[in-house]
Amino acid sequence: MTLSSYRMHRIYLAATMGYGLGSDDPEELAYYKKLRKEMEDMKKDPVKKGIPLSFEINEGKDK
Repeated sequence: MTLSSYRMHRIYLAATMGYGLGSDDPEELAYYKKLRKEMEDMKKDPVKKGIPLSFEINEGKDK
């Protein structure tokens, strides 16, 4: 049995807000754990801020 979009949304909200799931359904638990793992992985990735400066863009152009 697949999860309905309503149930997936409820699990997503619980995962993003840091709440427990409150369910013993293995399919719901797997989806919840998958979301929590993705969120943890996103926290580990560095965020690049600012505008990258590259002066090589105009090198090949003739004026």
